[in-house]
Order: sequence, then structure tokens, then C-alpha cells
Amino acid sequence: EEEEEEEKKKKEETEEVARQKTDLDRKQTRESQETGKRGRSTTVNKQRRPTKKSTTEERQRKMTLALERQEQDMARFKDEARRKMEQEKREQEYKNAVKQQEHRTRETVGQKARAAVEKLGTHTLNIPDDPLDDQVGDDEPNEKVMERRLSVVAQRSTKSKERAEAATKWLDKQIRKLIEQIQLLGSRNDQGQWQATFGVLFKETDNLFEAITGLLITSRKHKVVSFEGDMLFQGRDNQVLITLLKTEITDSSLETYTYRQFRACSISHKRKGKGFKATSMQTSNAKCHACGKTVYPMEFVSANDLPMHKTCFRCTDCKCTLTPSNYAALNNKFYCKTHYESNYKKRGSYAFDE
Repeated sequence: EEEEEEEKKKKEETEEVARQKTDLDRKQTRESQETGKRGRSTTVNKQRRPTKKSTTEERQRKMTLALERQEQDMARFKDEARRKMEQEKREQEYKNAVKQQEHRTRETVGQKARAAVEKLGTHTLNIPDDPLDDQVGDDEPNEKVMERRLSVVAQRSTKSKERAEAATKWLDKQIRKLIEQIQLLGSRNDQGQWQATFGVLFKETDNLFEAITGLLITSRKHKVVSFEGDMLFQGRDNQVLITLLKTEITDSSLETYTYRQFRACSISHKRKGKGFKATSMQTSNAKCHACGKTVYPMEFVSANDLPMHKTCFRCTDCKCTLTPSNYAALNNKFYCKTHYESNYKKRGSYAFDE
């Protein structure tokens, strides 16, 4: 029994030693694990914590990037400003070129207008005095007077006779010039007669005749030319053929022409009633048709029985200054000869003012 007790005690002691050793191993293992965790945490913290040197480098890098971005923005801004200035410069150059072209066009139109006025003025000087100037005064002659022969007008006075003879010679000269122009501008038909269209005659003889339509009617009355229709109008009757029946005429007598025929060939002697005289409007301080302001005598001009300032009397299209002897009117709108013809050619009618 004693031996059994001793063996039991030794066994218990051995188990106690083994248990203590196991606890010690566990404790050491636990401590070593905790120590490893603390070591790793310390290492990570040391890696994450920036040093003073790395912080300065980072700041310098950020400043460098900011400066680069600022320089890029500045360069882009300068490029945009330069492109904008170049575009504005090109636009200004284009506007200047357009203005110069308009100025040259106006100068050209003005030169043509002045040349036309000079030609018209030279031609107008060759027109004889009106045989009835000392008989009817400012009033429009009645139908009875208009149908009288120039020989009847010549009986009134010596001065009237001289004027009637001059008017007869002038009408003969006009008809001879018309014959020459038809031969020059036209061609022969199958019967060998000279023919020319009214449009060509109207355009090419604009500075030769006072009233081409009246001259053609007078010439047809005396069997010098023939054409269809009673009255010819520019544009509508441009294709009407004017046929020459005589290539020569003899000197006419005072019995040949009537006062109406003389007036039809000379628009410079057409009168207006006293109520429409330019002088009456000039002294009445009328309102300008263009601007609506008062027109005083020193700046007065009249066209189509409408009072205007000289500076307001301009072409509707090109705004060049017009004169009473060189303009075209349509529905109280005024044009220079160039734009009146060009507008008609574009539209093919006189509806271009709508």
C-alpha cells in the first residue's frame, strides 16, 4: 500500500510539472504573439508617418505643378486673345474693303451721272425756243392750240415766225438723226428695209434725243417709220420692231408739223400748271418728301412735283446724290440710271419697288 501511494504521488507530481510546463509554453506563445503584433504595428506607423524632408518635396512638387498649370492657362488665354484680335482685324479689313468698294461705286455712278448731265445739257442747248413762249406764258396750251400747224403759230409775230422756222428745222434734223441711228443699230429684213428694236434705240440714243417715243410717233405720222401699237413704253415694248420706210427726207415747210408734234419731241418745253411750279413750292417752305423737315429756298430741289432737300435727293439703292436732270422715278421712289436699269433687268418688270 505504501508503494502504491508513493507511485500515485509521483504520478501526480509528474502531471503537475507537465501542466505547469504547458501553461508556461502557452504563456510564452501568447506573449510572443502579442510582441509580434506590436512590432508590426510600429513598423506600419513608421512607414505611414511622413518625414520633414518628404513633406517639403511634396510641397515643391505641388507648387511646380500649379505653376505649370498657370503657365498653360496663360498661354491658352494669350492664344485665344491673339485669335480674337486677328479675327477682328480681318472683319475690320473686310468692312473697310466693302466701304471702299461702295465709295468707288458711288464715284463711278457719280461720274457717269455727271457725264450724262453734261451730254444732256449740251444736247438741250440745241433745242430751239418754244414758238408759243410769248403767247401762252406759264399756262398749258389747250387742245385747239396744240393741233395748230406751226405756220399758224408763225402768223402771230415776227419772233414767233422765227421760232417756228427754227422748230421746223430742228424737227427735220431730229428725224434725219433717227434715220441714221436705225441704220447704225439695226439690220435689213427680207424686203431690204432697215429694222431696229425699240429697246436698242431707247438705250443707245438716250443722250441723242429728248423724247424718242414722241419722235417715233411724229416720224410715223409723216411715214418715215412704222411700228405696231399706239404708244411705246420702255421695258414692255423693248422687242417691238421699228421699220425704216424712208432713208431721206426733204426740208419741211411750216405746214408740215403741228405744235403738238414739236412738244412731243421736246420734253424740255413741257409746262406744268401754276399750282405745280417748282418756284411756288420753293418759296412756300414745304416739307421734304424724304425726311419730312422744312425745305428752305437755298436747299430746295423738286422731282416728280415733290419738294426735297438737295442732300435728301438720293438713289434708293446706292444713296448717291441725284439731280433733277438725271434720275428715274417709280411710285415716288427715286433711282440713279444704273440701279433703275439693273433692278428692271433682275425683276423683268417695274415691280421692283414692292
